Amino acid sequence: MNIGIDANEANLTVRVGVGQYAFNVIWELYRQDQKNTYHVYLKQPPLLDMPVQRENWHYHVFGPQKLWTIIGLPLRLFTQSIKLDIFWSPSHYSPRFSPVPTIPTIHDLGYLQSLDQFNSKDIYQLVNWTKHSLYKAHHIVAVSEFTKSEINRIYNIDLKKITVVPNGVGEIPITSDKDFSNVKKKFGIANPYFLYLGTLKPNKNIPFLINSFSEFLKLQSSKVHQYQLVIAGKKGWQYDSIFSQVTARELEKSVIFTDYISELEKWTLYKNAIASVLPSTYEGFGIPAIESQKSKVPVIASDIPSYREVLLDSAIIIDPTSTSSLTQAMIDIQSPPLRKKLIVLGTIQANHYTWAASAQKLIKTFNKV
Repeated sequence: MNIGIDANEANLTVRVGVGQYAFNVIWELYRQDQKNTYHVYLKQPPLLDMPVQRENWHYHVFGPQKLWTIIGLPLRLFTQSIKLDIFWSPSHYSPRFSPVPTIPTIHDLGYLQSLDQFNSKDIYQLVNWTKHSLYKAHHIVAVSEFTKSEINRIYNIDLKKITVVPNGVGEIPITSDKDFSNVKKKFGIANPYFLYLGTLKPNKNIPFLINSFSEFLKLQSSKVHQYQLVIAGKKGWQYDSIFSQVTARELEKSVIFTDYISELEKWTLYKNAIASVLPSTYEGFGIPAIESQKSKVPVIASDIPSYREVLLDSAIIIDPTSTSSLTQAMIDIQSPPLRKKLIVLGTIQANHYTWAASAQKLIKTFNKV
């Protein structure tokens, strides 16, 4: 079978979200599937860390850079001599027109609940391009049962047409005391810390996290600076209120912003945190939750459908609108018996989610379709 892939999300030097998913799943397809032939379409030459070309793995690089999915890719699919059987997109956007059956991947539909959090150009593309991809799709991949149910509820698409292929976590790199010492020095970490990892954007509920952390510090009486909150991730959009809240509450010494971090820094921060705190109001899956558990770090997460699905009973679940709920969780998570219990349950839960398993399910989906 000849399978086409839009690999542009994977072919980036800085990979977050969809880019991380695309890169890891594409590598696992490369490792596991010697039977099918893959034609990988790009608008830039493959980066050095992308899979190398071989007998069943071929790259096709062409332009234009702008409107590639709307013009360049459809034109290539209609005019090339290669006869594809299916075309998979790791993102929401399938080629605008295609002579080949398409399979888009839907990560979440949270933007439909918060249209005011995007500029007009971005929201037009998200809403209309996703809708077009879904209605034209031969089959659809969703990253969670929750996202699958959302596709069905919002677009009235038959559940039989949607397959769940969850996100995963790869092997964790070995980190040393020296690595942690370097990370602490670089970012100014001097005390035990809670960790938030993710992009700074509205659905992540970071102002709520900062407010709750401030209340937690007050409960420490004279030990105000005994704890820190590390917010690790690049700026997304509508993040000004996050920084202004830190200033207003005089938390400059207690709240640390790292901006984008390397893979080594990420895993070092995970492994040495008191807990990962994930107070999102909406998620399609929530990779940081599983990464934390893979690092043997307990998780505090919002009571939202995707986290309940992915974490089950392996984390402390909090109300993402209640400061007292999160503050109490920050206190409770320091209990040694509870930490031990959550680390054991979290390790078991995290082992269900690997990129190898994701690719296996995707290959089965390709063969079924």
